[in-house]
Amino acid sequence: MLKQTKNKTYQATSSEAKVDMTSLLDIVFIMLLFFIVTTSFVKTQAVDVAQPSNQCKANCERDEKPILVSINEDSQVIFDNRIIDIEAVRANIEGQLVNSPQASLLIRVNEMAQHEALIGALDQAKQAGIQQVSVTRW
Repeated sequence: MLKQTKNKTYQATSSEAKVDMTSLLDIVFIMLLFFIVTTSFVKTQAVDVAQPSNQCKANCERDEKPILVSINEDSQVIFDNRIIDIEAVRANIEGQLVNSPQASLLIRVNEMAQHEALIGALDQAKQAGIQQVSVTRW
């Protein structure tokens, strides 16, 4: 209902409609809780990669040479001077670990090689049970 005042302006005398936000906030919090509870957290497994150094840290009297895996510019994996498939890296490393179980792995990668070849070699080395992995440019 409008009421005329002295200045001939009109003001609303009825109460304004208000929106109740309580139920809306409840729904937002319930949705937030739902998304938090249903989110899955995945712990990724990783391989520690260390750069090779010239200093001997342990077992210096034993002159163990690292297992050498090379990846050329065509992303081909080379093991013992022969080209092998990426899935064969694990078997070859396991064969070398039989002779020297504490041996480390050195992966030489050409700058032009694709990253997925390096990642595949690292995954295969981890599955073979290698403890120390070093990566260097070729």
